[in-house]
Amino acid sequence: MTDLRERFAKALAEHTEASRRLAELGFVASHGGNLSFRPAPDVILITPTKVPKRRVQADDVVILDREGRILSALGDRRPTGETPMHLRLFAKRPDLNALVHAHPPVLTGFALADDPILSRPLLPEPVLELGPILTAEYAEPISDDLARALDAVVLRSNAWLMKNHGITIGSSEGIGRAVDLLEMAEAMAHSVFVARALGRVNEIPRAEVERLERTLAARTMPRPGSPAAVTTLADMYWGKV
Repeated sequence: MTDLRERFAKALAEHTEASRRLAELGFVASHGGNLSFRPAPDVILITPTKVPKRRVQADDVVILDREGRILSALGDRRPTGETPMHLRLFAKRPDLNALVHAHPPVLTGFALADDPILSRPLLPEPVLELGPILTAEYAEPISDDLARALDAVVLRSNAWLMKNHGITIGSSEGIGRAVDLLEMAEAMAHSVFVARALGRVNEIPRAEVERLERTLAARTMPRPGSPAAVTTLADMYWGKV
């Protein structure tokens, strides 16, 4: 057990830092939210249950295998009740290595309103780095139904609103990057809220989204969405032609 934690000490530290940052940003409250990080194909570091994110230490983080069996847990720590959701998302998206589920106020407002506007191409950076923010149907938290609810949207993007619940963000570039992307998504949602108050939200036209492929290639960035389902940025918003 000690050898395993020593082997993944850097990843455990990154997980802890991401948890605290989530709390500092005000994206979680009380015991809410959860994070998972896959630093190796058969190893998942996941949030402990009933520990506020601002207090999480490396020794609190639980280490699982890909089936959810506990490989290392110190003291009485147990994994978050939403572990089934994380395991299912990782199984569906082997290209991802980090997931963050949280309740940022503006994004959660859109989840409450069941408003699809965030699924459209609105700002170039989110198009390149997140893809559309798609909405999954409501399901009971901490349930297998919640894990399955994301199946319909998980392949076409790296950002998934959950009706009346919150949002989950996936990244192929680590747990800190997943929090960065969540911060970007919340900023976009805030901007959309302001644009609506001013009277109008303009979309980026398809031709311009197609041109963003050049930026993606020049910056050698991973394309959002599953490589098995998405071959261009435009695919994510308009489907394959």
